[in-house]
Order: sequence, then structure tokens, then C-alpha cells
Amino acid sequence: MAKFDTQMDSVNAICPYCEASYQVESEDYSEDSRAEECGNCGKKYLIYQSFSVDTITKPNCEINGDEHDFELVELTGGGAYFCTVCDECKLAD
Repeated sequence: MAKFDTQMDSVNAICPYCEASYQVESEDYSEDSRAEECGNCGKKYLIYQSFSVDTITKPNCEINGDEHDFELVELTGGGAYFCTVCDECKLAD
């Protein structure tokens, strides 16, 4: 009997038997495993979603009561000021 591999993709569900794929509707997301039937080959397999969280931190001069340290950067069609500390930007006049 052939051995089939577990499939994992960040966008689509992939049948572990025939490798047909489809996009799972967001309302169907669940971390609980459930049986799914492939619309291509008709075989059943287990499916579940695994969720992860990215934590992003960003410096900000204003919330620390500090002044921005703006530096002018010339751009096509004008320029902009970028803070050298927190990357805040504003268009040059």
C-alpha cells in the first residue's frame, strides 16, 4: 500500500492522497480536527487549522514625550522627512 504524506499550506487545504487543493472558507476554520472528503478523488482525510500570533513592536517618539529627529529624504516628485529614531514620516512642504 502506498504511503501518503501530511500536507500543510498557509493558504489552501491539500488532499494528502491526490494533492488537489482548495481554499478553506474562513468561517470553516477550526483547531479541532474533522473529517473532510476530497472533491477530486473522493477519499476522506482529517483537516484542522493551526493559528499563530505575531507580536510586533515599533518605536514611537511621541508616546515617550520625545521630539522626532526628522531628516529630509529626497524622493521623485518631492521629498519627505523621516525620523531617524522611529521612522515616522511626513511630506516635505
